[in-house]
Amino acid sequence: MKFSDFKKKVSKTPLFGGDVAGLFSKDPQTMRNQLSRWKKQGLVVALKKGLYALAKSERSVGLSKELIASSLYKPSYISLEAALSRYKMIPEKVVAVTSVTPRKTMTFQNEEGVFIYRKMKKSLFFGFRLERDGSGFPFFMASPEKALLDYLYLNLGGIKAHQADYFSGSMRLQNTSILDRGKLKLYAKHYKVKKLTRILEFLK
Repeated sequence: MKFSDFKKKVSKTPLFGGDVAGLFSKDPQTMRNQLSRWKKQGLVVALKKGLYALAKSERSVGLSKELIASSLYKPSYISLEAALSRYKMIPEKVVAVTSVTPRKTMTFQNEEGVFIYRKMKKSLFFGFRLERDGSGFPFFMASPEKALLDYLYLNLGGIKAHQADYFSGSMRLQNTSILDRGKLKLYAKHYKVKKLTRILEFLK
């Protein structure tokens, strides 16, 4: 198959898996070899084994980091620094996309960026919602309350239980008016960690 023909068939799909080979050829192995050649030619990008995208110069639809993050490792939702930055709750510009997953911790690095997944026990896998990127494709994002709690929970080892200035000092937390304090307290109970509850008492 010519690349121009393949490009037309996947032009409205920002991501496609290796199984696409079986859809476009009677001999899937031949198609997989073709994908490998197109990758070497810079026409196709491999985001991980079995997950591809057209190269930036070949795309007709946008490919957001949010969509990639939700597709690389499932189930997962964007949280921690990536979500806090999105909500303008921390001043730093975040480069890596950080997510939470009930699976083992994992990191992927490809031409589109760095995607980090932190393990969270299944009972804490909640508090996220379906959103859509600029091209209308879906991804999962933690609510502001859940993003903050996830961040605190996974960084408890570096926080002193009576560190009253943690939020304003070390974390430089801002835009806290968007937080639903009732939801924050309700979600915090699910973590069942006294130190986390004590730290939240310092949140202004």
